[in-house]
Amino acid sequence: MRFRNILSNVRVSQNLHFLLGNYRYDPLPSASCIRLLELVPSADRRVVQCSLRPFELQDAPPFQALSYTWGNPLTPISKPSAALKARRSHISGRIPERLPKEIEPSGGVRRHSIICDGQIIKVTSNLRDALHMLANSMTSQEVPMTPRYYWIDSLCMDQQNILERNAQVAKMADIFKAAKSVTVWLGKEDEFTKDALTTIRRISAIPEEDWSLTSYTSFYEPAFTRQRSRPNLSFHNWLGFIALINRPWFKRAWVVQEIALAKSASVICGSQSFAWEDLSKTLSFIRATKWYHHLRTEKLRHVAEIQKNPGIYKRVLQARLDVGIGPLYLDATRLKMSISGRLNTQGRNRKPPLRLLLDTHRFSKSTDPRDKIYAFLGLADKRMAPFRTQPNCLTPNYNLSVQEVYTEAARVLLTSSGSLSLLSHVQDHSQTQIRNLPSWVPDYSVALAPYPLRFRSPGIIKASKAPWKMNVFTMANGQLDVQGYRLDSVDQTSVLPNESPDPSASWASIVKLALSLEYPYPGLKKSERNPSRVEVLWRTLTTDTYNKTYPAPSHTGFLFIDYILNLQIRHRLTPWSSSDEFQPHHSPLSDSIYPEWRTLLQLEPIESPYNYRSYKQRLATVVESMFNGKYSPIGLAQLQHEFDQSGGTKRRLFKTRIGYLGTGPRSLRQDDEVWILNGGGAPFVLRRLPNGNYRLIGEAFVYGVMQGEVHGMGLPRRQIVIE
Repeated sequence: MRFRNILSNVRVSQNLHFLLGNYRYDPLPSASCIRLLELVPSADRRVVQCSLRPFELQDAPPFQALSYTWGNPLTPISKPSAALKARRSHISGRIPERLPKEIEPSGGVRRHSIICDGQIIKVTSNLRDALHMLANSMTSQEVPMTPRYYWIDSLCMDQQNILERNAQVAKMADIFKAAKSVTVWLGKEDEFTKDALTTIRRISAIPEEDWSLTSYTSFYEPAFTRQRSRPNLSFHNWLGFIALINRPWFKRAWVVQEIALAKSASVICGSQSFAWEDLSKTLSFIRATKWYHHLRTEKLRHVAEIQKNPGIYKRVLQARLDVGIGPLYLDATRLKMSISGRLNTQGRNRKPPLRLLLDTHRFSKSTDPRDKIYAFLGLADKRMAPFRTQPNCLTPNYNLSVQEVYTEAARVLLTSSGSLSLLSHVQDHSQTQIRNLPSWVPDYSVALAPYPLRFRSPGIIKASKAPWKMNVFTMANGQLDVQGYRLDSVDQTSVLPNESPDPSASWASIVKLALSLEYPYPGLKKSERNPSRVEVLWRTLTTDTYNKTYPAPSHTGFLFIDYILNLQIRHRLTPWSSSDEFQPHHSPLSDSIYPEWRTLLQLEPIESPYNYRSYKQRLATVVESMFNGKYSPIGLAQLQHEFDQSGGTKRRLFKTRIGYLGTGPRSLRQDDEVWILNGGGAPFVLRRLPNGNYRLIGEAFVYGVMQGEVHGMGLPRRQIVIE
């Protein structure tokens, strides 16, 4: 009673930790034990009181698991509204900001104090808010009574005890599978939450059988359209959804496991809540209709309605935000795992292999880079590679460095697959964050953009048909022995769009490369059709893929001609206008940086459908359609998408000395070498080192050598070392 009186009379202040002392974890009784957090109701809603109790996992009482982010949960451009701040000030518990900061191994800063078993535990701001939410829900009459026990990673694990951390992380999958449900805490509401929830509720109400009735372009139709399958949503509603889906929670590596293994999940944002199934239906709809192409602020800011009245979304429109593939893949993994929970016709579960999980969720982030591997171990099928032949590999061990964890992951994936396809997942060197990694080891701490060619179409990756002979001993020392054929060296490279202030400079350099091509194209047999320069160009720019079809259908070339027309109009008009008024006194662009499309088209053979005469006929048709108000370039959206997926600003066009045209990593440069490696699938760009070994620069698409043609060229087979 005396202790309670002291607490009731002491203002929560910077002296609280002197009264109670910092929390000390007792060792877990056994290796199969976990701790659960029991929330204790408190008369003072500003103070969170709780208790940590150990249980054998199999004997634990019903509990919920909390999924949240340690740091700031809001989209960087958002901020809680004044009304929301005022509404929560009475329960925020003004914990002093001058308390000593505790930096956790994962980087979270713990500034706020909670009372646990009569001692103080520091927590991050977002976890404090989540705990208040959980504690209040226990006494709220509007929310059903929730279990008293919770599993929360930063509290239920002694983060300072590396041995315990290793063991507990290894069983996190079992913990989330055992939880009665998972509560997703997205953080406090902001000014965009209302629009986001409106979008989720309306989209999730559309029957799945109606999704196919929603056209790709109907996204831009007025919201009041009577089309039954189209939701009655404004562009502001969609912007709110984009803001919500860009909250950091959706980018965390650990949430993939937390959501995929949940029996059920509810999502809470401030005082608002909805079932995960509603968000799942929304994401599935967006994926089925391909509306994620439109859900980009770079596109939406050009919509007349938004330009006229941006409302609260001025800062959102200035940021480069989109729905992206991350949330789509997150939900897709949960759906796959729910299927794997049921037996297939052979009586087996169908969990995804580790390699697929690492590839699919490469976009995700973790404060501790090692968790980009460890976060997916619990989801992977242990009967598949690499565990089938190396059952004890990749167990969580936070005593290892990031370099050691990533190199070991690459080694076991390479040796278990027996191929070099993993090399296609090495990021461009300009994006590498982890130092001292061998060039053949992917840096899993960074997203991979663009994705490897095999994600464009499986038909692309057949450049080599010979197997790779591995050397596990040199691999342990950071060296990768490979065999293959040196195709050629890089002679010329293009300018990327973000490397010049002039919008036409990139295309000018691309056309210059096409003009330097020989005709006929090298490496083709006499019996094969000779592609023209324009055809080689558009097939290379799209990596010869259109709408998942490889090789791209011929009509893609006619779309490319229309694309050139639109480029011509845009590039010619740009210097003649400004944001203020039309100014015809401006000088046109310098010819030195203007794409020589006319010269390229005039060099086309007479039988080519892309020759200059055909181009002029198409130009006349387009201009007439413009005057009649019937022309719309919306059909070029798919082609632009293909360009973006093939490279955009991430891959650089190049020409080799022999005359092959290709696209490769942006860091490639003149004199780099193009190799076809046994077991590699795609060609690779390598850079010779002074000691005679090589550095991997990245995978490449080279038109004319993607289907094993190298084996008929008579090139000598060589063995080299990649460091």
